[in-house]
Amino acid sequence: MAKDDSSINRRQAMTLAGLSLAIPAWSSAAPAAPRLREAAPELAVPQPLPPPIEMREGLVDVPGARLFHRDSGGKGPAILLAHPGTGSALIWAYQEAALVAAGYRVVAWSRRGHYGTVVEQAGPNSGASDDIDRLADTLKIDRFHALGSAAGGGVMLDYAVARPHRVRTLAIACSIGNIADPAYSARSVALRPAPFDKLPAELRELGPCYRAANPEGVAQWLALEHKARAAPMGPPPAAGQRNGPRTQWSDVAALPMPILWMTGDADLFTPPPLLAEFHARTRGSEMAIIHGAGHSAYWEQPRAFNATLIDFLKRRGG
Repeated sequence: MAKDDSSINRRQAMTLAGLSLAIPAWSSAAPAAPRLREAAPELAVPQPLPPPIEMREGLVDVPGARLFHRDSGGKGPAILLAHPGTGSALIWAYQEAALVAAGYRVVAWSRRGHYGTVVEQAGPNSGASDDIDRLADTLKIDRFHALGSAAGGGVMLDYAVARPHRVRTLAIACSIGNIADPAYSARSVALRPAPFDKLPAELRELGPCYRAANPEGVAQWLALEHKARAAPMGPPPAAGQRNGPRTQWSDVAALPMPILWMTGDADLFTPPPLLAEFHARTRGSEMAIIHGAGHSAYWEQPRAFNATLIDFLKRRGG
């Protein structure tokens, strides 16, 4: 069984995330040998954006800001979508249609500093977890499924640690997290030496399979990335270097809700062996590797991403 400290067996993590793809989907395993799912690849076939669905847009007042959000409405269980640092509430077109068709109420919002959210510079900053509480309360959502990608994954992980009673299931995609572990942080930072931070965002966050197969999709992703910023984007954060409290491995191990960890096999931030650090510490969690995807798996391989997510929600969502 994995230990709750930084001494996790590296050979085990490499084996689980790199060599165990032949394990049948959702096969039974002991906690020390977490289960993996191999998502079907569609590497060379561009997946066009689906027709837009009706989403109500509005602003929710929080201390010091007004959060822009999109809400599909409906009576199904709610799922809140937390965007990457390069995104906003506008990036989820592939997921909105699929999740609504599967019976879910979809709510996406823009965090402070991103498209549509109005920040009062003189006002207080209540923090991301308090913002999520206020958003859910205003929309009359008690408990919800939580999905976060990249930086949004760190936000949702922190929220699940702080407010586990509100999170029905937790799905984290392509996120390095905010872990207070120098050894893990060093491994993460070593994957992206200088001048990685100075590379164009599309080279850091979109895998080469996607960029080669879908130049039009790259252009659409870039348009949303540029629109997302309310201010010039700085370098991506290193693991455990965000402001505010940092999550302990013991916090991750104690999470009570069903958890799905996802990443792309071409993710430069969170390759499968790094994500396996989280998977091995969360009893009963599941891990999926999206083939041909980089750091933006939700956009690059949406059919595989959505199928993996919805299957998890249907089986484990209660």
